[in-house]
Amino acid sequence: MRAKFERKHGPMFALHAPLMEELPSRHFDIAIIGGGFAGVYCAQRVLKKMGSQRLRVGVIASENHMVFQPMLPEVVGGSLSAQHVVNPIRMICDGADVLKAAVTALDLEKRVMVLDGGRFTPAVKVSFDHLMLAPGAGVDLSRIPGMSEHAYLMRTVGDAMKLRAAIISRMEEANLVAHQQMRKDMLSFVVVGGGYSGVETAGQIQDLIAVVGRYYENIDKGEATVTLIHSGDRLLSMLGERLGDYTGTCLAKMGVKIVFNKRVRAVTARTVQLNDGTTLVSHLVVCTVGNAPHPLIKSLGESGALPVERGKLLVEATGRVKGMEKIWSAGDCALFPKADGGDCPETAQFAMRQGALIGENIVVSLQKRPLKPFKFTGLGELATIGHRKAVAMVMGLRFSGLLAWFMWRSVYLMKLPGLDRKLRVMAEWTFEMFFPRDINLLTPSFSSPLGEMHLEAGDSLFRCGEPAQSLYAVQKGRVDITDAGGELVKSAVAGEHFGERALMGDGIWRFDATAKEPSELVAIDGATFKTLVKSIGSLEALFKSTAQQYHLPEEIRKTVDAIPESKRSATAADVMTKQVATLDVRLCVQDAVEEFQRHPHSTYPVTEKGKVIGLLRRSVAYDWLKNHGLTCRNGLRELPLTKPFCVPADMPVPELVQTLMRTGVSKAVIVDSENTLLGIVTVFDLLKGGA
Repeated sequence: MRAKFERKHGPMFALHAPLMEELPSRHFDIAIIGGGFAGVYCAQRVLKKMGSQRLRVGVIASENHMVFQPMLPEVVGGSLSAQHVVNPIRMICDGADVLKAAVTALDLEKRVMVLDGGRFTPAVKVSFDHLMLAPGAGVDLSRIPGMSEHAYLMRTVGDAMKLRAAIISRMEEANLVAHQQMRKDMLSFVVVGGGYSGVETAGQIQDLIAVVGRYYENIDKGEATVTLIHSGDRLLSMLGERLGDYTGTCLAKMGVKIVFNKRVRAVTARTVQLNDGTTLVSHLVVCTVGNAPHPLIKSLGESGALPVERGKLLVEATGRVKGMEKIWSAGDCALFPKADGGDCPETAQFAMRQGALIGENIVVSLQKRPLKPFKFTGLGELATIGHRKAVAMVMGLRFSGLLAWFMWRSVYLMKLPGLDRKLRVMAEWTFEMFFPRDINLLTPSFSSPLGEMHLEAGDSLFRCGEPAQSLYAVQKGRVDITDAGGELVKSAVAGEHFGERALMGDGIWRFDATAKEPSELVAIDGATFKTLVKSIGSLEALFKSTAQQYHLPEEIRKTVDAIPESKRSATAADVMTKQVATLDVRLCVQDAVEEFQRHPHSTYPVTEKGKVIGLLRRSVAYDWLKNHGLTCRNGLRELPLTKPFCVPADMPVPELVQTLMRTGVSKAVIVDSENTLLGIVTVFDLLKGGA
């Protein structure tokens, strides 16, 4: 099962040779990466301006909708339904091709990109002429220990839905608890960050718990608390001293506890630890800070393909990336110069106008006319702080309270794309003024790090060159892994796994995987796999060892070429070690230990009447002694013997090398047709005497 790339670590952005040989499946005159304000408004302006010109416009986005992010806190507070703050990109960019996919590779010189559309879609290659980069910003919470594991985000509709469900769930759970202090601990909510998103989210959470608290008979007034942590000395400092202080005063009157001039040092499942040593009890933490460069932009900057500063693309006042032709950028991923000096802030009003300007400039460039510079300097800033209060600074004038709240709703209602969404939101706001908020607990379903899947015989799991996103374990059936030439690398059966080499390498499949019979698989997504491997050293060693069996044909040829020429034409019988220390199955463990001391090896063939029946590892025997005592007389049959890897004596050396490398074993037991032990050979034995 192929899941989306882990946003925490970011996708791999490198083209693989087999993909480069394929022809693009489609071509766009203008390709736009990103479905936010900048990308959508760019597409709209191009479609409006191009008139009768037949230009293909493609919008590539991770979701098929645009999120109106200023309204996300209202989804948390229950003032708006989640479906009313999103707009399908296909409907608001009528005439554009919308591709819901992640960009996994981008080549600016050849002007092609590779897209991953999901678990059933093979990698898609797309070519383009003009490219508009507006993927937005990424998020990195790793700088604060525990934040990424325990905190809720406020970036997507799914985040807002998940947070609202978590708040209602805490209320339901606390209502069952008789112990007052335990209820208070469960209902202690902490919001980190005193910017727009943090202030609006804290206000909406406080509004929600104040309104719905009366429906929970076992929760007393004041037991549910909201704490806002801000590193500065004033909230919304960009609005000035008076509005910033007013915001803090209003939130405090509503019941929000504000902690100024403090930073979060660490987060656990039940506490928030501050940099001054203070510990706050909280079972629910919301993080509205932690912006980081988008993985695509970061990769392009590190490779030197595009100019990047502070994790953002350097662009000219026209929206064109500095020093580049036909490449444009806007939004949170770009350092876009402001008309009156400095850089544009990361707000919706600037992103939508930047996108519209780039759309117009792309059309202008196609018409060979001069490009237009960005002249917008901003109309003002607005923020709602809950309880029908807001703050605003518009055209240099400052407003607060109920008037600012009406202004906030009016402005954002006008900016909301689509007449149907405007009417829906207006109706829902009206109902919310007269009726109680909805307290239904609708827990949204989110992707699990584990997924089960069924394959029928002949179903393809992945193909060479596609991005690797999961580790697979076979529960039932058989999956054949083959190289580019169709040669079998491994048949994975029940109890076996595969995929670790690609996940621990460059993230690209080098083989094909096809079910040979009805099969049941479990998929562990790549982000979870990497976290486990990084955290547990023994797992890393295990997977590094098992990854060795997935060798490419060229790697095997390189090893064969390193073998002395005299050995390449030999057989296994010619190069094997004939004097082998063996253990008769009739021996007991104590006898085996004495043999270990006489002939120290890591592994010993166990024979019965000269025939190999298994291998005994010395470490296994010692573990057995530790658990059963030094005086035990157990026979070797009772020990967990390893299945021997046996090869016939007449196997040619090149084939022997390939077999050893593809199976991942360190040594092969050479036997005759009746399984009688003849000798042992390792790759090291074959390489001795080579260059």
